[in-house]
Amino acid sequence: MIDTGGEGHTDGEAGADTGVHANAASSLLEVAVALPVPGTFTYRDPRPGSVIVAGTQVVVPFGGRTVTGFVLGPGRPMGGTVKPRDIESVVAGGPAFDEPILELCRWAADYYQAPLGEILRAGLPQGERANAVRLVRLTPAGQRAARGESPASQITLGGIDAGGGDINPILRMLLDAGGEMQSRAIARQAGPQAARVAGQIAKLEAAGLVEVGDEVRDRRSPPSVQIVLAAAMNKSLETKALPARAQVRRLVLEKIRAVTDGIVLSALSQPERAHVRALASAGLVHVQRRPVSPAGEQARPRVAGPPPTPTSAQANAIAALSAALGAGYACFLLQGVTGSGKTEVYLRVIAEARAAGRGALVLVPEIALTPQLAGRFRARFGDDVAVLHSALPPRERLAAWRRLRAGEVGIALGARSAVFAPVRDLGVVVVDEEHDSSFKQEEGVRYHGRDLAVVRAQRAGAIAILGSATPSLESKRNVHLGRFRQLLLPERATPRPLPPVEIVDLRRHPPGPGGLLSIPLAEAVAGNLAAGQQTILFLNRRGFSTVVLCRACGHVVRCAHCAVSMTYHRGRDRLICHYCGTQESVPAVCPACRVPKLERLGMGTERVEALVKEQFPGARVARLDRDTAGSGTGRADGAGRLEEVLRAMNAGEIDILVGTQMVTKGHDFGGVTLVGVLQPDQAMHLPDFRAAERVFQLLEQVAGRAGRGDRPGRVIVQTYNPEHAAVVCVRNHDYEGFVRGEMAARAETGYPPFTRMVVLRLDGPDERRVRADARAVADAAQAAGGERVHLRGPAEAPIPRVRGRSRFQVWLAATERAPLSAAARAGAAVKLGPDVRLVLDVDPQSTL
Repeated sequence: MIDTGGEGHTDGEAGADTGVHANAASSLLEVAVALPVPGTFTYRDPRPGSVIVAGTQVVVPFGGRTVTGFVLGPGRPMGGTVKPRDIESVVAGGPAFDEPILELCRWAADYYQAPLGEILRAGLPQGERANAVRLVRLTPAGQRAARGESPASQITLGGIDAGGGDINPILRMLLDAGGEMQSRAIARQAGPQAARVAGQIAKLEAAGLVEVGDEVRDRRSPPSVQIVLAAAMNKSLETKALPARAQVRRLVLEKIRAVTDGIVLSALSQPERAHVRALASAGLVHVQRRPVSPAGEQARPRVAGPPPTPTSAQANAIAALSAALGAGYACFLLQGVTGSGKTEVYLRVIAEARAAGRGALVLVPEIALTPQLAGRFRARFGDDVAVLHSALPPRERLAAWRRLRAGEVGIALGARSAVFAPVRDLGVVVVDEEHDSSFKQEEGVRYHGRDLAVVRAQRAGAIAILGSATPSLESKRNVHLGRFRQLLLPERATPRPLPPVEIVDLRRHPPGPGGLLSIPLAEAVAGNLAAGQQTILFLNRRGFSTVVLCRACGHVVRCAHCAVSMTYHRGRDRLICHYCGTQESVPAVCPACRVPKLERLGMGTERVEALVKEQFPGARVARLDRDTAGSGTGRADGAGRLEEVLRAMNAGEIDILVGTQMVTKGHDFGGVTLVGVLQPDQAMHLPDFRAAERVFQLLEQVAGRAGRGDRPGRVIVQTYNPEHAAVVCVRNHDYEGFVRGEMAARAETGYPPFTRMVVLRLDGPDERRVRADARAVADAAQAAGGERVHLRGPAEAPIPRVRGRSRFQVWLAATERAPLSAAARAGAAVKLGPDVRLVLDVDPQSTL
């Protein structure tokens, strides 16, 4: 049980001192702390007569810590002996959330059974939220010990090496860092011994060698500049302040007056700035600090020329959506084949909403889609678009978020977390590529961006548009049930039809050199190169080799912490685990038999790139996957390289683009006339009930990259399973046929969209302990859910060990939400053994 310091309550139950008077009750506040703890907590505002608006961030004591929280409204006094603690301070800058977003987060916390404070924290960009960090500081005695001047330096921390010999490594770390570090930074530096850091810090604190405290860092100031503005003209004041000899100062004043919106102070020379100070003292100018939009968010000039003329199908969809604007909530499934012009429909409807003074929210599944889509939106709407995604520098993302909140911008465009963007008077919500599993958050609060976007539209009385060429089965089921209205775009917006799909049976046409291209695909690539046309080769696996295997004994090099093989990345010359991130050098001999017969088998995009360059030496070859595009940690690392690849592809500077599913997501490359799919077979046989659906969606989406320009395209799929339903339906672009077959299979087996599901995932270092706890969780869930909840498990996860922790799962399914939620809550409430963690995932998207 987490120590909450005695001030808390859960699920809205307030705790208050019985001595609180009626006139003091109004100073009680309900607060959700920004920690992964359930419930909300009651605090007291000690400032007489103050009013704190809901949505405001506050600094509060919590147990032995100082943390941030969000005010939800007035607290409720109750009887008993619990006395609420006082808030410590209010974070400056006004409310972080308005009431509609607060209510959306409350709904999400209830539906996803997640801590409300965690959801609120996830809804703010970095810099807008105030952060409480735990700091460890050396005391004078600790400084002496860190320098080896005291026997206390011999307090050990086994396994952590800070390079200090016999000196305690934590003390050495602190000394090297200037005497102070964040506790999490110490843990990161400790590496594999990070779990022992907290206990060792406690020992050092008890010995008087360090002090541990929490520091709350206020919101980051927005980017701003100092602007010099001329005051209203006053001849008598000027005559007095500017004598005849002050010619230079007079010229500076005239220079400032010539610019209506003011001059940036830093743009003036140093002598001119000195005159500005004198002019300001005389009251002839005044200097103000004004927020500015960073370079990535400044207004782009609109592209000249009218928008394209809609096709008849587009016009019908636009008319239906426009008629629904302003008439309350409605959700539409815009199903259009690849290249049918769904984006143009979005643009037209959003333009009508903006003309009516309503805002718009547009979600895309990944940053890979954002640069191209952002360009189209800015070409149509100029600086009325704010882009929000994780690849933007924090200052840029923060500035965009604040412009939205201030009402300076009316359209928010971004990935999953943009669902919380503070768009004013929301009129349209768009979820592009709504089928994409990237909309599901798989860490922290496991919300689904698409579903939360629909709820937000419903609460705002807005229309929601879910767009896809291959809609999810959940959305198709909602159309069948009358919850969504379907709009169809059955043909491409250009004269070119969908490209024909050829299936190459690898049992009859085995791959050629390097196990890569069959003869039909190799000939097609060579012909495309000779014609000066572009090719995409799709393989949904990163790396150079997926397996490093010993030819002598058959041993496969596996991650020491996960039950998976390591992937070899030639560019880094390292073995990397794609689950925990562990990196190792390639051993010279087999770890099992010590024979030097290790071989790199299997294929990833890095190897495909190398083999293609060997087979077609004159071709300009590039690769697009998460290794080359970065992980979205910053523009200089990730987004810059991604945009460069997309620019080069659009400019015709790349002949062959090798990529993972990043190349399937909505890109419009007019020069691509050939798409080759290399090995979809592994994905077909994953232990996941959504495997066939995902394979069909990927194949159909990547096939849609071909023939989008002036020339016809073709698609070649290499497979050992040409009879698989996904492959058969892709051959004919038969989405409806695939849906009929897959829906029948799901209905028979009781999987979504015909049931609701929750999975309880447990992991821990001791397999027997985790297994026993999983059994207890399953029993509690079944007892609470009764016959209306179907239990699957407990069972070992398909990947039974990750990061050194054994994994078990308990799956719950029901047709009604109430019994399913009750069963999940009961299972999650079971007391677990030491070091066993439980994660509750509502509407899970993966079984792995």
